[in-house]
Amino acid sequence: MRLQFKVQAYQTEAVAAVVDCFAGQPRRDPGNRNAPLRLAPERLLENIRAVQKRAGLPLSTAPARSDAAADGTPNLDVEMETGTGKTYVYIKTIMELHRRYGWAKFIVVVPGVAIREGVRRSFEVTGEHFRQAYGTRPRHFVYDSSELHELERFRDGAGVQVMIINVQAFNSAARDNRRIYDELDAFRSRRPIDVISAARPVVIIDEPQRIGSARSLASLSRFDPLMVLRYSATHRVLHDLVHRLDARAAYRERLVKKITVIGLESPSSAPVTAIRRVQIREVIRAHLDKERELWARGIKVLSLLFIDRVSRYRDYSADDELGEYARIFVDEYQDLVAAEPDGDYRRHLASIPVERTHQGYFAIDRRTRRWVDPTSTDIDAYSLILRDRERLLSPEEPVRFIFSHSALREGWDNPNVFVMGMLKSSDNIVSRRQEVGRGLRLAVDRNGERMDDPAVVHEINELTVVTDESYASFVAGLQKESGFGTVADGRRLTRLTRNANFHRPEFRAAVERISRRAVYRVDFGSDELIARCVAALDTSLRVDPRRIEVRADRETRMYPIQNEPRDLLGDLAGRTGITRRTAGAVLAGVRAETFGRYRDDPAGFADAAATLISQEMSVLLLRGLAYDVLPGRREIFTDIRPRIDLAHAGPRLAKNIYDHATTDLALVHELETREDVAVYARLPGDYTIPTPLGDYHPGWLVALDDDCLVIAAGGDTDPARIECAKRFFAALDVPFRVAAPSAVSRSADGRTPRPGAGARR
Repeated sequence: MRLQFKVQAYQTEAVAAVVDCFAGQPRRDPGNRNAPLRLAPERLLENIRAVQKRAGLPLSTAPARSDAAADGTPNLDVEMETGTGKTYVYIKTIMELHRRYGWAKFIVVVPGVAIREGVRRSFEVTGEHFRQAYGTRPRHFVYDSSELHELERFRDGAGVQVMIINVQAFNSAARDNRRIYDELDAFRSRRPIDVISAARPVVIIDEPQRIGSARSLASLSRFDPLMVLRYSATHRVLHDLVHRLDARAAYRERLVKKITVIGLESPSSAPVTAIRRVQIREVIRAHLDKERELWARGIKVLSLLFIDRVSRYRDYSADDELGEYARIFVDEYQDLVAAEPDGDYRRHLASIPVERTHQGYFAIDRRTRRWVDPTSTDIDAYSLILRDRERLLSPEEPVRFIFSHSALREGWDNPNVFVMGMLKSSDNIVSRRQEVGRGLRLAVDRNGERMDDPAVVHEINELTVVTDESYASFVAGLQKESGFGTVADGRRLTRLTRNANFHRPEFRAAVERISRRAVYRVDFGSDELIARCVAALDTSLRVDPRRIEVRADRETRMYPIQNEPRDLLGDLAGRTGITRRTAGAVLAGVRAETFGRYRDDPAGFADAAATLISQEMSVLLLRGLAYDVLPGRREIFTDIRPRIDLAHAGPRLAKNIYDHATTDLALVHELETREDVAVYARLPGDYTIPTPLGDYHPGWLVALDDDCLVIAAGGDTDPARIECAKRFFAALDVPFRVAAPSAVSRSADGRTPRPGAGARR
């Protein structure tokens, strides 16, 4: 499979926060070193404060300094919650800094092997995505003191050059790691550090809270960085903070999974082994519950278990190399699988040998002082877990449970970690938050598409954490300083069962009508799109010149702001989805006066042009959109059922297929009180309809006394996608509404609404 990437507004904001700090810097074509920063300190501080002001952050009073760089070097911090794509953000920031200012030499500094390999893989899998957006991709390599020819290419190579280096490679007393400071015969009697520092690189620090010692900072300063950019969810030392996406905001915007905690209540005298056995069993149980819902959709479910000692999972002295926890896992897994009822999912489980469904990754075995045992399967596990994320995400790959020591605490994550077991004790807030962060990223399906439809994102994306602490204790530690959103108590959640309304003839008939499949077709050509876009730009594109206004007494003076060149074709292609060739044809077709406005404000021109092009695309898509109904039907209401804390549930419902509702409560109240409504239900998250603008979740199915309709609710309010939904359901002869229409009384005597079949008396 291949992970799919798309432009996300919140990530674009994080990129702009850094890039805009250097507004006014002239662009210079790169040579073998980055051009120096030409902004006066006052102008740089003014830019930083402008970025902070628009983000609502505290304003810097003076440029921050750090022992990692010379005085006067910009030190910018970006705070992004784990799982929101900070690696993607700083790679895109690299591309934007090159496009706008010409800087081309970059170093990404990481604190360890797991993060280094994750960063390397991110550069690999995003390469084509960025090539399409920018016309080029960054060339990256991992620093290795035995392969110094890569430094020659870093210095002299064309385009964006990125060196990835872990801190031990320049901050360790080990002999091999000191070679970076030695004159080497194989390197023409030069020192690698001199070649690196001569490039005046932009230094990006991933997880700076782990690279904060005086020795590390002093070593970093020897790179002579042009600027230092720091990216983390948990900064310990703040510099000039220019962007913040904290845990609370990430949860509120539905950019990460919601969290459910299952805490064990056990007496202090309980044996640790007994506690761990229960935890492992609960992890497996939660895994199977989630997998039972998602496996038919092609969404791989992974579970991650943090352990206190490597030997508890991997015992190299045993014939089968299984440690205590691994043996417990095998016993409990086989018992729970044996209890599964017969059916497709049971047969799916039977196809996965237990010995192949769990693996471990450990950076170093503390008992043997070895990284991994070369005679064991750890080498393959290392490659699978750390380097081949796409294979690990494939439903065909049998590994589903991963045991790890501290090695996967930071830097590594996988979008399909749904369950986490804390088989260790921790009172370290940052450590706890980083560990939970391994599972916050939104899941992907077998095609690499993110499950991020706002209407149903948290129906699918839920991280269950099984801990040996009480629920209250664990959540208190998690919330302290981190501000995660609502955290549910997994012990109190009950999966709702469907009541008699689900079997009523009116509802079954409504389900039958919307279970038909349909595909769309769109009929328009590129020439028509280009012509409409050219006309729209010539008619409606407006750009105000960028300038600084100075008022003195009765006189006003205007000074134009020097604009930075942009990859305009890449801008338009990335924002609208058209090809660079089509974007070029549109720009070539507009009047000279229209295109001349680009000089007034390149960024404003790109924004306005992208908006107009998108509008014309929507018009053509909708004008030429039609749906064809296919033979065959799909099952809609599978075993995916909502979970709820019954202690906080509202009143029992009369007309829903469940006794309680978990969302859109205002709409639920209206449907409950309408006389013409027989039965209603929220459509499951996997019921989506195809549109040219992406799959769309339509909302609620309502069975009326003599008809049915679908009502959109929450989430996506894009009028173009809603229009697509209307046409889809029109093809099925089912009305579609954005909101419930006003009820018309169907009773002449004013009787009260009759209770549904699922009501309790």
